[in-house]
Amino acid sequence: MNTSDPFEIFLVCAPGLEPALLEEVSEQGFANPVLVPGGVTITGHWPDVWRANLDLRGAVRVLARIGSFMAFHLAQLDKRSRKFPWGDVLRADVPVKVQVTCKASKIYHAKAAAQRIETALVESHGITLSDEADLVVKVRIFDNQVTISLDSTGEALHIRGHKEAVGKAPMRENLAAMFLRQCEFSGTEPVVDPMCGSGTFLIEAAEIAAGLQPGRSRNFAFEKLASFDADAFEGMRR
Repeated sequence: MNTSDPFEIFLVCAPGLEPALLEEVSEQGFANPVLVPGGVTITGHWPDVWRANLDLRGAVRVLARIGSFMAFHLAQLDKRSRKFPWGDVLRADVPVKVQVTCKASKIYHAKAAAQRIETALVESHGITLSDEADLVVKVRIFDNQVTISLDSTGEALHIRGHKEAVGKAPMRENLAAMFLRQCEFSGTEPVVDPMCGSGTFLIEAAEIAAGLQPGRSRNFAFEKLASFDADAFEGMRR
């Protein structure tokens, strides 16, 4: 990919909460937000990926769609995967794992497709593979088009990183934030928490009222990418 060109970013959310996430994304000023099944797409650059992870309360994870090409059989997938500019975003010293889904395509065997892409990563760019890697290359083959995304998040975004105690089966933070939004909570109204558990509704409401960044206390998978600028990202933290 040409890192100077804008690319599509897919903001994943829980089913049914797409309109609430679209509202949040629009308020945050991200470019070209579009509601799609399972989330919202925007266009942007790597700083937009970092900011989405850091600032969005309703997203589950952020996928950076770094490129695509057509492939009608495994040999073609192998050849084009080897030519793909993985080195623009992946580091040879950081392990990755590959996940592939296939639908309505001549390439229908996801495991065989994953093996071709893994071989291309290793032999063309010296990328390390590991089933335990935090950094995930997600490949979707649909209608013979191969779309390559990077999971920039790592652990799901509902894991804020600053709650030390949780009860059993706690309400997820991103769900609580979106339910508060649907209730038109703005940060000034009193909140009564009907869930006698880990206090997720109250904590999210307090953070919204205080204007705190939900991702301020944690790390992200994108920090291990070749495209990451630590100084620029630190400037985004409040």
